[in-house]
Amino acid sequence: MKSKGVNWAGRGLLGLVGLLMLFAGSGKTFGFAPPDVVESLASSNLGDWQAIIGVGAMTCGALLLFRRTIPIGVLPASSYWGGAILLHMSQQTPFVAPAVLLVLVWLGYGLVKLSPIESMVSAGSTEDVGSDG
Repeated sequence: MKSKGVNWAGRGLLGLVGLLMLFAGSGKTFGFAPPDVVESLASSNLGDWQAIIGVGAMTCGALLLFRRTIPIGVLPASSYWGGAILLHMSQQTPFVAPAVLLVLVWLGYGLVKLSPIESMVSAGSTEDVGSDG
């Protein structure tokens, strides 16, 4: 059984990453993303997909913020950050930031719940993801 402090530390990490994803995604969706982000997407022929990528980021971020949707949000958030790493690698730019955020997603989830398989298998049980006791 995990302590409340460990559980809340995990929720805090996931909350920070989730809020960052909401902010970054809204910038891409609503047109206030930094010019270097817009240029990076355009140079990779993803400029037309900027709003869709933003909606995906906002969706992942929202899923990471709520206790019951954390197990659902971890996998698409991992895919999002993996895609960001791939984009940076293809442009030969540093990919440390998205890699750190990917690690924080899984570290936060590990602090909240030990195994993603466990949460999917026990979906019908009375134990809740991130339960305090």
